[in-house]
Amino acid sequence: MPGPRGFKWLVQGLLHGLLVVCLGSLGVGWLMSPGPPELDEVVLKYSLNNGSSIYGARNNQGGATAGFSYRYYVHKDLGSDQEILTTLVSAHPFLKTKEPEVQVNRVDGVIHLIVRGGIYEYRSYPLEELGAVSIDMKL
Repeated sequence: MPGPRGFKWLVQGLLHGLLVVCLGSLGVGWLMSPGPPELDEVVLKYSLNNGSSIYGARNNQGGATAGFSYRYYVHKDLGSDQEILTTLVSAHPFLKTKEPEVQVNRVDGVIHLIVRGGIYEYRSYPLEELGAVSIDMKL
């Protein structure tokens, strides 16, 4: 059995090794994470008549190697297409799809989103801030 000094060096060596593994894991995760989206075209503007709108934007982040993806946001009303694109880059979308065809209809105060095609991601928390507006989404 190692003496007190040998045991101390063994523990310190293990802790340093664990630290290197953790930092390496964080570095690889950071390098592999996607950067901000490259929004280049507004595909949907739908006013909710409460100071907010649903916006859809095309993401060209994949370049020539991947197809477009489309992100849909709920955000306070914005003006021009350029203002929409620059503001939404830092916002969190509630819906990411493969197809640009998302239809929005309002029937008796309920907003219906109709999505045809692949859905990459859906989150309901941006929709919870809408208050009196009710959204019914059927896939």
